[in-house]
Amino acid sequence: MTTTRKQPLPGPIAQKLDEVRQVLRSYLTKKWFYMLVCWVLLVFWLGAAIDYLPVRVGSDETPREARIGFLAIMALGSLWLILGWLLPRLLRPISDDSVALLIERKQPELGNRLITAVQVSSSQVDVADQASHAQMFQEVLAEASQSANAVNVDHLFNWRPLNLYRAVAILGAFGTLVVAIAAWPWFSQWNARLFGLSSTLWPRSAVLRADWLQLSLPIFTGQLTAQQTQIEFERGLARIPAGASPRLQISADGAAPKLPEVCTLHYRSDDGTRGRANLRRIGAPRDGWQQFSLDGSPLDTVSTSMSVDIVGLDARLRDMRLEVIEPVVIMDMQLECSYPNYLIDSYSTRPKQETLAYRSGMKIPEGTDCTLIGLCSSALKQVDYTINSSSTADANEVTIQQAAIQANTFRIPLGALESSQLVEIRLLDQFGLPSEQVSRYNISVQMDSVPEVQSRLEGIGLEITPKAILPVRGRVTDDHGIAEVALEMSKNENALSPIPLALNDAVVAGDIDLEKMASDGKLSIDAGVTLGLSVRAIDRYDLAGQQHIGRGQPQQLAVVSEEELLRRLDRQELELRRRLEQIISEMQQLDDAMKNLVEQLAELETAGLLNSGESLLPFVLQTEGSSTPQDTNRTDIEKQSANKATERQAEQRLAILRAQQAQLQTDKSRQELLGIANRVEHLRLQLVNNRIDSVDRQQRLLEQVEKPLGVLLDGDYAQLDQEMGRLQSAVAAGRGLKPAEESVLLIEKVLESLEAIKSNMTDIQSFNEIIDMVRTLLEEQDRILQETEKTQLKNIEDIFK
Repeated sequence: MTTTRKQPLPGPIAQKLDEVRQVLRSYLTKKWFYMLVCWVLLVFWLGAAIDYLPVRVGSDETPREARIGFLAIMALGSLWLILGWLLPRLLRPISDDSVALLIERKQPELGNRLITAVQVSSSQVDVADQASHAQMFQEVLAEASQSANAVNVDHLFNWRPLNLYRAVAILGAFGTLVVAIAAWPWFSQWNARLFGLSSTLWPRSAVLRADWLQLSLPIFTGQLTAQQTQIEFERGLARIPAGASPRLQISADGAAPKLPEVCTLHYRSDDGTRGRANLRRIGAPRDGWQQFSLDGSPLDTVSTSMSVDIVGLDARLRDMRLEVIEPVVIMDMQLECSYPNYLIDSYSTRPKQETLAYRSGMKIPEGTDCTLIGLCSSALKQVDYTINSSSTADANEVTIQQAAIQANTFRIPLGALESSQLVEIRLLDQFGLPSEQVSRYNISVQMDSVPEVQSRLEGIGLEITPKAILPVRGRVTDDHGIAEVALEMSKNENALSPIPLALNDAVVAGDIDLEKMASDGKLSIDAGVTLGLSVRAIDRYDLAGQQHIGRGQPQQLAVVSEEELLRRLDRQELELRRRLEQIISEMQQLDDAMKNLVEQLAELETAGLLNSGESLLPFVLQTEGSSTPQDTNRTDIEKQSANKATERQAEQRLAILRAQQAQLQTDKSRQELLGIANRVEHLRLQLVNNRIDSVDRQQRLLEQVEKPLGVLLDGDYAQLDQEMGRLQSAVAAGRGLKPAEESVLLIEKVLESLEAIKSNMTDIQSFNEIIDMVRTLLEEQDRILQETEKTQLKNIEDIFK
């Protein structure tokens, strides 16, 4: 047995097999090309639909990232068609057996001769008769060659898929070409958006524009209408203060192909709330734009940030952002003060300048130059303020000024304060957003007061002698110190030079010696002249060239002779004596009333002891078990006891009332005695200060009236006051007899002392009456002499006529 060798295929068979291979590769290449064209066109037009069609219903263009995705899909699909579909098929080897099998499958009339020839020629077999095998192989090859020549390669393949892809590709390319020619702007823009990744938007039939948000500014006092501020959108972002209610305005282009009838706002709050609201159309287009406005929900009292889209026909304002921020507030307020000169002296501890923390109700001295310094919670763009002065307030006029700002601080100069001021401040932060409300700061001005002067002439009456000493006494107070104190004098309403007075711890004391002033030539007065006196005080106030002058109670003094003054003093002493007599009479009445009270209290205590003994009788009768008549007697006795108890209670109340009246009378008499003592002292001092040579009179007034009254008031009368105070409570407690008896004794002692003083005053008055009679005789004598002289002169004149 021998092994046959491989035999080459005849030329016709080999050529036919190569032809099939070439046609197969051409088929695959063409199919890949048409598939590639279809894929690119599919992605191209699908991306155009996704990018453009939503725009027609009011949506927005696809973002740049989506278009990058379209390109990536297109590139990946094309790469797969090359690397994953075409190259594996082109690079895969196609054996003769596979091609022959393809031909046999499509040409069954070959009867497997072609596949047999290919397989026999390509393999080695063991045969017993090699010659027979060779002859048979040649016959097969010959038949296979004849059959291969008759095979039509085109009939071996299914050209319908290829033709379909070709048709789709051609139609797609043709349609693309038509669109490119017919709608070149649209086609070129889509190519730019897809392949150039351009951000140019598709043209719309309607065009929208975001104008602004409008906010009402807080109003100042006196403003009739609120001012408005506009917040512009910056790259789709607008900031608004928390709690604000802005008004949104957008505009539609009137020159666009279509003008929306309505625009809709779609919002998404950060807290998850979603919704929509229609904007109302405002009038007709102005300047080529139609305005739409929204001032209600969801823009009513906005508290959270939100994203909004506004749609009108195919126009859309997308991803606009309303960011809510906390409104700016004043965190701290300082008041920078520069004090005027009248507040600063060598004794003052106040600095020339200082900065104070503002507090409600603070008061600033008049004339202080003030500046408000505010610290805010955020940076500022503008600070508006108004100043309403209490002296020039006008509700119909509001002047708005702007403060100097630096970062988050501002300064408002108030100038030198002359009256209280109300400063109203409105803040606008760095974004132009207003504060929630106007802040008000009331700065009260403490006006410099006029010096308060309390003055009197001590020991001087309304009449004085030409050589009197005027003891000026008083007190001068001022809120910021006194610069000068002087006594202003006038003679018969003619002003004289002021006389400086000493001031020590607000106390004024000075003795004006008229006699010395006359000897020095400063003042010359005689009887009949009227002197006007007034203590003047000037403080250090120096604003606007003005001074604050305070004056005490003005007094007018009549200058009289010594004799005239003595007569008037005598009349005053007579009045005091009569008043003392009246007091003595009232004290005697008090003595009689107290004696009656003693008798009444004695009766009450005696009746109380009897009744306490009688109150045992009912108990004794009851313990002896008396009969019915005895019970009747006991009832009568109890009624009598009850009536007596009622009478005792009434008497007790009457006694208490009398004790109260006695105490009131004692207090009244004490006050009147004090008044008499003071007036007696005043009479004596008038004698001294007017330099009247009446030592005996002064001595009597001092030793026999003034001092005894003082001893009486400090001694027996003080004990009487204390005893009267104990009497009232003792009578109420049923133990008033002893205090009443002691009070009677003290009243009698007081009466004795008063009678002695009265006697002294009577003696003095009798002496004064003698002096008045002598003085009257002397004056009458002078008058007669003067009249005699006049008569004599007249007689002489008559002789020479």
